[in-house]
Amino acid sequence: MKKGIIFIAIGIILLAVDLRVPMGEAYPPIEIIEDLGELIQNKIINNLIGKRPMIDLISDVLGFAFLFIGSLFIIKYDKKIILGILMIPIAVYLYITIIRLPYHFMLRDLYLKAAGYHFLMVIIEILTELFIIKAVLNTVQCIQTKWNANELLVGWVLAMISKAILSGIHFFFGRGVFYYIYSLVLIGATIYYLNRLYVITKFKLEGNS
Repeated sequence: MKKGIIFIAIGIILLAVDLRVPMGEAYPPIEIIEDLGELIQNKIINNLIGKRPMIDLISDVLGFAFLFIGSLFIIKYDKKIILGILMIPIAVYLYITIIRLPYHFMLRDLYLKAAGYHFLMVIIEILTELFIIKAVLNTVQCIQTKWNANELLVGWVLAMISKAILSGIHFFFGRGVFYYIYSLVLIGATIYYLNRLYVITKFKLEGNS
């Protein structure tokens, strides 16, 4: 169990840290169409798509891989974690697909898919963490750690709200200084709720429950 929780914690941290750099072949020239709204199209082109693929230095795919492996250690204690496991391939598919969209789609199809997949990716990521964290919490919490569990949930909610806000900032303002400053809120909330998980897990594994 302990090994699985460690893998899950590493995966969650990797997903919280987002440092992307341009890499790979430049996207084909992207045009604007009149009937979709120039302002929205420019935001999608400049903020979501960019000029070339943006690859995360601390890979989200690696983060999902750690979550997947860690969840396999927990599955015998709480079968509900399967819901989180099933979300992981969808998240990885979306992550890779978003990067490749400008190579395969143009105009309306490109803009709608880029915006739709962007927000869908955030929803899937939040649901994945929700199912996994709830399963882990069900496995390790006891009466003596109920207060710590409540603190964990507060930290998790703050982290997920921050993740949703960052998605909006990314869409409207791009990955600028504002985006990376607010990322610190997400990282801080993530560290906080993982610390609460550590306290709960330590109490459980020491046999005090």
